[in-house]
Amino acid sequence: MDKYKYLRTAAVLRDLLGGTDNIASLTHCVTRLRLTLTDRARVDDTALRDHPAVLGVLERDTFQIVVGPAAVAQLTAALAQFLADA
Repeated sequence: MDKYKYLRTAAVLRDLLGGTDNIASLTHCVTRLRLTLTDRARVDDTALRDHPAVLGVLERDTFQIVVGPAAVAQLTAALAQFLADA
């Protein structure tokens, strides 16, 4: 098992979301990353939706990326680490 898989995926997602400074808050539910973005226009929608880890994108009260139950906690932790390091 590749222990850096989720870290690499989170790095790509971070960039597609416009960078760490564009992510105001991050949490998750059972299957989705839930984010509050600073500037929605900075998101690369096409590349984000085309990424193999992304099962879907929803916009409700938060910007939501469906990644599935097997990956959501690990991706949230990896993204949170990027935010903490910024």
